[in-house]
This record gives sequence, structure tokens and C-alpha cells, in this order.
Amino acid sequence: MNHFSTPFTVKDSVIYDADGKKVKLWGVNYYTPFNSNFYNIEELGKDHFAAIDDDIRHFKLMNIDFIRMHLYDREITDRDGNIVENKNMRVFDYLVDQCEKNGIYLMITPTVWWNTVNNQIYQEKYYAYWFIDAQEAFGFSNYYSCDSMIWDPDAIRCQETYLNALFSRKSTVSGKRMNEYKNIIAFELFNEPRFPDFSQLGSDVDLEKSVMDAATWSRGRQRLKLVAKWEEFRKEHPEVSNDEKGFGVFRSELIRNYFERLWPIVDKYFGKNVIKSQFPSYNGTIPEDLRPMFDKCDIDALTLGTYLNVNSFDGSNTDSYNHLDLAVKWFKPYENLSKGKYARIAYEFDATATQNGYPLAAIAAMFAKYDVQLAAYFTYTPYAVAAWNPGWLVHFMNIAHTPSRAACFAAAGEIFRCHEPQDPITMEPEAWHGSDYALERKNDFVYFKNDSVFRYSNDNTIPLGDVSALKIVSGRGKSLFAESASNGIYFLERKNEHEWSLEIFPAQRFLSDPGRGRTYRSMANRYVNCLKEAPVSLLFEKKVDFKLNALKLVSCKNADDGTEIPVAADGSILVTPGSYLLKVE
Repeated sequence: MNHFSTPFTVKDSVIYDADGKKVKLWGVNYYTPFNSNFYNIEELGKDHFAAIDDDIRHFKLMNIDFIRMHLYDREITDRDGNIVENKNMRVFDYLVDQCEKNGIYLMITPTVWWNTVNNQIYQEKYYAYWFIDAQEAFGFSNYYSCDSMIWDPDAIRCQETYLNALFSRKSTVSGKRMNEYKNIIAFELFNEPRFPDFSQLGSDVDLEKSVMDAATWSRGRQRLKLVAKWEEFRKEHPEVSNDEKGFGVFRSELIRNYFERLWPIVDKYFGKNVIKSQFPSYNGTIPEDLRPMFDKCDIDALTLGTYLNVNSFDGSNTDSYNHLDLAVKWFKPYENLSKGKYARIAYEFDATATQNGYPLAAIAAMFAKYDVQLAAYFTYTPYAVAAWNPGWLVHFMNIAHTPSRAACFAAAGEIFRCHEPQDPITMEPEAWHGSDYALERKNDFVYFKNDSVFRYSNDNTIPLGDVSALKIVSGRGKSLFAESASNGIYFLERKNEHEWSLEIFPAQRFLSDPGRGRTYRSMANRYVNCLKEAPVSLLFEKKVDFKLNALKLVSCKNADDGTEIPVAADGSILVTPGSYLLKVE
């Protein structure tokens, strides 16, 4: 794992640690405490805390040192924004504490607004007998549209109450407040806010199944409250034109007020010890009418999302598409875009509805090219429920159940960390190459290799160079360093001159389309009841033939119980998926 000293600061649009070292963090969004992941683990009768332990151990194998998480405020607050101390919060507390102990840095977004399957589960469970207080928590965001969270005085008061309660409470695990955790390094007030739009002055947006985003905007009386605020603003500022340009002045004032109400609460508890980041738009660019207001605000970084979508967020499989072409098109606007004073943070990224891993490496290379410093894939599926791929169906990655994607992701992280904007990339239609890496559409192949680290996604003949300098090797299939007869991923780490650790995962097979097919709606993230729907992935716990090709294996023993594993004459071993200690010559 990588180590950076906290707190982090931003100087001239670059994030530095407390020792002045440039920061690069590669990781995932992770939601065991909330929404689908929480309730799927619960319905299967599994342990949330054990699930977190398993995933953090897997994160360390993949060199994931960053988690970005938006809290599901609807699950942990009441109508006024007070914290409801429930199991979600206890699991969240445990995750924060375990991340600190394991060197994983956190970016927290307290308010997500988006709905949760908790509401659906309770309403289906109680049906005609359901009412709001039948749920343990029915948070304040249930009462407001997404855009009104920015400008409605009552919604802002709820958020003030919520932030003060969240930051002042003590962890049920450690007794510490959030500002005592040194691994919490960045905050974002709100996940993907909808800033008020000039079109709202007309009429309610039509609700169509194919454009579900329309449901996020104010409707009826709520929208008319915004219209009334606009008319009041016009009376107070007759010099403002009654058009879209004038509305830009109005909404700038609304957003500025929102910032001035909420960011001081972060300052009150965290001072200058966290990066204050703000979402301006999905690609991280500030709308022109908001730029003057943004540039006057005390914000350190802008957050951007990156989604290489073919069919929006629908569930149809996109393995056959050329995601290298999609990556070039997505990042085209960045070619001549100045960072200004802001650092760049990728709060979410993925190539949706594909099990190919090379697109993640393409995104990593482009993040390095355009100086994104913190990047979090959306979203990692906990091992405890990954066989079902519940939750965000079009986003699926797990170390065991998507082994090719996980291997590519681990290599992509090294590409991201080890490269800077000035480093050249050779981009061909079917393959990209850097000085120490390559990604190819054919065979979904990615590799990274420097003196100490070698990561690859499948069979290859990449030259090893000085084998004695290698410290980390991970991959699938056969390389000049090692080979496995399984399609599962394996990880090797040198402990000393004559000893390596081996972690080998089971063979995996998809039983059906993990995205569960096209849904003909814009977000394929419906609730999957794991007790009623079949798994989409199967792990084979049979023994695996494994062999070191670059080193002579002398002995092997199980890391958990010390059982000796016979070494065949050709140096191969037959092992059950698990952890092993290898002695070599």
C-alpha cells in the first residue's frame, strides 16, 4: 500500500501531502453500509463486519488505497436531518475505522439524495399498512426534489442539522469523531446536485419511463416555489434581464448561499485538514454563468465523473464495442481545458454494462494524462453478495467474480499512479501503449511492468528483466513469471529473498448475463432480492495447478494452518484456492 502523510493541501491545482509529495490515490466507491449492498447482505443472513474485513483484505491485494462514499442520508436521518443511530451507522463506523487501520484514505459525500431500496423493501413488506414511521429511518431527502436541496430554505436547514449531527457524533466503534480520523482527506457536500435551471420557469417536465432523470426536478408546488423566488429576485434586482442570462445571475446567488451555509460547517469541524471538493457538472467543467461565483468560493477541487456508456445506463451488454474510441471521445474536451486553481478528483468512473477490463485501463491512462489525482471506480461489489451482482447492475467488479476485470483494474491503478501528464501515449484504434504498459482490445489484455511491479490480465510473454527486483506480481493465466490453470486471479508478493506469499482465487464462470438484460429504462439499478433471484456467477472451489516459471519453488505451505503442499518434479503445486507461503531458490 502507498503512504501519504495527512492532511492534504492543494497548491496551484495540485494535491500534496503533508510532506510535500504529490498525491495519487486509486480506488473504488464502496457501499456495504448502505442501500442495496447493505440489504442484500442482511437478507442473506451474512455479517456486514466480516464482509468489510474480506473486502479490505482484497483491496490491499489490488493496491486500492482510496474509497469514495456517498452516505445514504435517507437511511440514517429523520425528517429534520437528525441522525438515526441504526445498524447502517454502526457498519459505516466500522468501515471508517478499518480503513484507517489499513491505510485506506476516504472521501466522504454526506448527502446522496438518490432513493434507496430500503424504501421499496419496507413498502412491499407492509404494503397497505405502510406509513412513514413504519421505517426506522425515512430521511429528509425523501421530502425534497434534487434541485430544491440547493435552494429550498427548509432543505438547507435539514442539511445544516445533518452535517452538525454527523460531524459531532462519536463512532460506535472507536469513540472518535470524524475529524479525529486522519484518513478522511476530502469532502463533497452533495452527490451530483441539480443546479436550478431556466427551463423550470416554464412547466413541469414530462415524466417518461425512458427519461427517469426528469423525476429528480421540482414539480408542482415545489417548482412554483422556485418561480416565486425568481420573481422576488427580479423585483429586488430590476437590472437583471428576464431571460436565461438573467436566470444565471439568480441561480449563482442561490448556489452561493448554499455554499455559504454548508461549507462553514465543514470548516468548523475539520478546519484546513480536508480537501473541499465540488461537483460542477458531470464532466467536471464549470458552467460559464457559474464560473465567477465558483472562482470566489473557497473550493479546492472539482469532481468529475467518467462513464464510457454505449446505451446510457441500460443493461444491454457492450463487450463488443470499442471502448478505446469511446475514451478518446469522452476526454476530447480536456485537451484545451485549463485546470485553473482546482485539483481534479474523479468521484466515479466505469465503462458500463461490460465485463471487459481494458476500458478501465484506458480511463486510468487518460486520468494520468489530464492530471486527475484521486479516482474511484463505481462501484465495487462486496464479495459477500457478488455472486448475484445485486445493486448497480451495469457496474460490476469483484476480485473473485469478475477476475479479468479485477486483474485489469489492478494493472490500471499502477498505470494511473506511475504516469504524469507529459508522459506520451501511443493511441492506435485497437491498442494503446505507454513506456511500461499496454492495453489491447483483443483478448481484453492489460499489463503494467516496472522494476518492482508486474500486473497483467491474462496470458502474455512480457520480458521480466531483473527478476530479483520484482516485489509484486499479479494476474491470470500464464506469464514468464508464473502460471495458473484456472481463470481466477492470483497475487504474489516477495517477503524476503527466499520467500513469497501467494493468494490464489477460484475459477469463475458466469451463469447468465450479470446485467440481467436490457431494461429499457435509463438506470438499470433495480433491487435484486438475492433470496428470489438466481446467482449470475459461480466459483469453483476445486484445486488449481500453479507454477512459478521464473523461480525454483522449493516448498509450499498453507499460510493459515501450516499444512505442507507437495511440490511436483516440474515445480508445480496443486492447491485449493487460498493463501500460501512459497520458499524459492
